Amino acid sequence: MKQIEIILILLLISGLSACEPEEIPGGGGGENIDLTTGRAEFDFTFQDFRVPASGLHRIDLSLSKDAISLYRGEFLAAANVSDVKNIYIIKLPPGDYYWQAGITCSSKGDTCLWGGFPGGRYGAKWTMGKIEIIKGETTSKKINFQ
Repeated sequence: MKQIEIILILLLISGLSACEPEEIPGGGGGENIDLTTGRAEFDFTFQDFRVPASGLHRIDLSLSKDAISLYRGEFLAAANVSDVKNIYIIKLPPGDYYWQAGITCSSKGDTCLWGGFPGGRYGAKWTMGKIEIIKGETTSKKINFQ
């Protein structure tokens, strides 16, 4: 009886280890698109701010249904931004959405001030815009700061 249980457990383990997911959640690399939603792909690559890349940090990428909700901080979706990832993909139902993105500077001295960050070190720059999500399609947006 114990040998049969051991064989079943080994078969179960080997069967589970052979499964490969079609798309890794949050990986952003899969080609599968849910036909009831669309995707927003944000290219959050840093521009030239005359600041060393090590001193620039992404602090926010959020979406809301309208501009007032964005202003109030009532977000429908927000990306978990980091200093190492440039592309962010967010799935949403079709429609128009407003987005905002923010970066900050942590370089020492007056470098951040010369780079155009208000208040210098730890000052933040913000930008926003509107994006249309189309069912079953990916809409791309490159984020630029003034």
